[in-house]
Amino acid sequence: MELGAPTGEIKNIYEGVFRFDPADGIYMVHFPTHPVVPGSVIVHAFIEAAGRLLHIQEYTIERFGFREFVTPGEYPFSIQLLENRLQCALHYGDKTLVTGVLRV
Repeated sequence: MELGAPTGEIKNIYEGVFRFDPADGIYMVHFPTHPVVPGSVIVHAFIEAAGRLLHIQEYTIERFGFREFVTPGEYPFSIQLLENRLQCALHYGDKTLVTGVLRV
C-alpha cells in the first residue's frame, strides 16, 4: 500500500494506492477462474490506511457499498476526514468502485 500526505486544496483528503497482489492465495478460492478481491479485504485496507495515515485505532464500520467487482491489481484510493467519520473511496480511472464510511 502506498500512502500519501493530504493533497489538494482541502487538506483533509488523503490519497494513496492499494495493491491487491494477484499472487495472493485467497484468489484460489475467490474465484479461481475470475479472481475478485473480497469486500472484507477492501474494508480492511481502508482501516489499515486510516491507522497509518491518521493514527486512528478506534472506529465503527458504518457502511460500504461495492459498485463493481474489484479484481487484483492497483487502485487509487482517497480518505476524507470529516468531523466524526472517514469517507472512503476506491477508484479505477474515472470510476468509483467502492465507497464507505468509517465512524471515528
